[in-house]
Amino acid sequence: MKQQPLEQQNNFLNNMLQKIIIPALAGIIIFCNACEKGDIEKINKLTKHLDAPSMAVENTEIIYSEDAIIKIKITSPEINRYLEIEDPYSEFPKGLHVQFYDSTQTPTSSIRANYAIFDEKENLWTAENNVVAINKIEGDTLNTEYLVWDMNKKKIFSDRFVRVVNKDGIIHGTGFESNQDFSNWKIKKTSGTINIEDEK
Repeated sequence: MKQQPLEQQNNFLNNMLQKIIIPALAGIIIFCNACEKGDIEKINKLTKHLDAPSMAVENTEIIYSEDAIIKIKITSPEINRYLEIEDPYSEFPKGLHVQFYDSTQTPTSSIRANYAIFDEKENLWTAENNVVAINKIEGDTLNTEYLVWDMNKKKIFSDRFVRVVNKDGIIHGTGFESNQDFSNWKIKKTSGTINIEDEK
């Protein structure tokens, strides 16, 4: 009477081993072997596409100089560099401030934006969200939501709405081109108000 339930338990355990546990263990072993033979490379390739930067730094200052003379200084509270991709770039999610200097180390102009990306192959900066460029010599101020700075050509430009305030008035337009120190600029499709002094 006592042996029959024990035999039933043994039969149940044997069935479990044959139908569930042994196949499951075999599957784990096969999976592990497959990973060892090549799936690890596939997994590594997939993880490279995750939105994780190769390098992240805070409160950074970047200086560009020529003949030991500072020409450009860039400061940012946060920089994320994505280097292990086909087109490497740096992201400035909290914005940046760019300061330009002349040969006497005098600040001549600046660009500020709430967000920016730097294409490391093309040496191309794209600034967005409340972009302000200032010519400190002439007192001209540009406001836009989108501005591109080509370091190779030493040009800044935009195909979006821009607003320039200077001593002559306020000029609006769509499209903008300038040299990088903002000393020689033009607006396309202009409109605005010009101040005219009264003749006495």
